[in-house]
Amino acid sequence: MALRVAARGALVHYGWACTCTALRVPARRGVPPLPRLTPPITAATLHRGLADARFELAAIGYFDPQWSLLALRHVAGHADGVHLPIRRIARDALLFGAVAVMLAHNHPDGDPRPSMADLRYTRRLATGLDTLGIRLAEHRIVTPTCVTSFRDEGLL
Repeated sequence: MALRVAARGALVHYGWACTCTALRVPARRGVPPLPRLTPPITAATLHRGLADARFELAAIGYFDPQWSLLALRHVAGHADGVHLPIRRIARDALLFGAVAVMLAHNHPDGDPRPSMADLRYTRRLATGLDTLGIRLAEHRIVTPTCVTSFRDEGLL
């Protein structure tokens, strides 16, 4: 099933178990400078519902050059992981005209430390998006008590 950019606030569904809210189409394209994303608790607000889930959830935000949110996709996983195909994230970013992507996911066990799989995936996603001129601006792990920023930790 193909992805469609829908009207403001509408849900868009396709092949993988997720939803996406398309907000608007960007007026221009270019690589933005990275903003300072503070305080870290902002991630908990942006990705509401991740911290308390009993299974892994991910939220992917797509941004234009002015850091306006174009779309937000939530992907449900299982008890110890969530499958996020890099090609789908890249495809969405291109379809939305995004120049930056932010990723957040939860750790249901409450451990805010990135796993080796988290680190490997982040490097692969950043490299893949970079080849398309899209920046992975942030990857955060959200737990009920803590938010870990890959960028603040020097992992991105």
